[in-house]
Amino acid sequence: DIAAFNEVREAGLAKLLPSKPRIGVGMGTCGSGNGAEAVYQAFASEIDARGLAVQLAPVGCFGFCAEEPLVNVWVPGRPLLILHRVQPNHVDQILGGLGQGKIPPPELVLCKIEEWDHLTGHVRYGTGYPDVPHWHEIPFFHGQVKIVLRNCGLINPDDIEEYIAVGGYQALYKVLIDANPTGVIEQIKTARLRGRGGAGYLTGNKWEFLQKAHGSDKVLI
Repeated sequence: DIAAFNEVREAGLAKLLPSKPRIGVGMGTCGSGNGAEAVYQAFASEIDARGLAVQLAPVGCFGFCAEEPLVNVWVPGRPLLILHRVQPNHVDQILGGLGQGKIPPPELVLCKIEEWDHLTGHVRYGTGYPDVPHWHEIPFFHGQVKIVLRNCGLINPDDIEEYIAVGGYQALYKVLIDANPTGVIEQIKTARLRGRGGAGYLTGNKWEFLQKAHGSDKVLI
């Protein structure tokens, strides 16, 4: 049901781009190992104590492990800011600045993201902060093309609605609706996707053998 699917997608987008500021704390192993847990708890406590209209979410690692803890700060209509080496004692200043529409302390700001291509979903954060470099202008990221990890650090990996909002399960939906198993198998064969076993067998060939096998019940391991 595409209507139900789109309803979930819209719910996810409302979490990624809410009508209030959103803060995402990088909670990957590298972030947690550098104190992200304490940073997250500090944000949660202060937001609750002040009764602030701020959405807080755990996210994954954006990729620059040496600069952890990384924190994303977004104000509606403005770019997403990536802050680096954030500590619990920075939380008060960051939240205070949000309430006054100010940018976080310059020494914490690493880069900005105005829009992001999630491959099957596109998110436009906003424009502004002309003095802040774009993420791809940072030497560490320059030349990188994020593919498998393109969602990492931007969405809550525990929230299926956010995943669907950026294109999650669209390929599966298309496969089921198109009902063209032969075409799907040909795409997998063309991609030359291989198994992770010792033989590294071509996945497309496995699927094709199974499709052609006789019998009403088939099991793919």
